[in-house]
Amino acid sequence: MISLLGTLLGFGTSIVPEVLGYFKQQQANKQELAMLEAKATYASQLSELKVKELDAQAEIEETKGLYAHDRAIDAGGFVNALRGSVRPVLTYAFFTLFATIKGVTLYTMVSTQGMDLSAGMLAIWDEETQAIFSAIIAFWFGNRAMSKAHARISSKNG
Repeated sequence: MISLLGTLLGFGTSIVPEVLGYFKQQQANKQELAMLEAKATYASQLSELKVKELDAQAEIEETKGLYAHDRAIDAGGFVNALRGSVRPVLTYAFFTLFATIKGVTLYTMVSTQGMDLSAGMLAIWDEETQAIFSAIIAFWFGNRAMSKAHARISSKNG
C-alpha cells in the first residue's frame, strides 16, 4: 500500500510542474493577446489621425492653389481679368434672372389670383427651388462645410 501511495505521490509531483507551466503559458498568452489588441487599436487610431492630417494638408494645398490661381489671374491684363470674371458674372446674371422670375411669379399670384403673400412665398419656395438654392450654396461654399459636417458626423459615430 505504501508503495502504491509512493508511486501515486511520485507521479503527482512529476505532473505538477507541467500543470503549473500550462497555466503560466495560458496567462502569458492572454497578456500577449491583450498587448496585440492594444497595438492594433493604437495602429488604427494612428492611421485615422494620419488620414485626417493628410485630408487637412490636401485642403490647405487646394486653398493655396486657388489663391495662387486668383493671383495669377489678377496679375494679367484685360484678357485675364475678363477670363476671371466669367463665373462671377454668369452667377450674378443667372441669380438675377432666377430672382426676377420668382418675383414676377409671386407678384402674379398675389395680384391676379388674390393669393395671400405668405401663401405665395410658400408656393414659390418649392422643392425644386430649394434644390437649386442648395446646389448653388454647396457649389460656392460646400467644400469646407461638407468637410466639417463629415468630421462632426464621424466624431459622433466613432
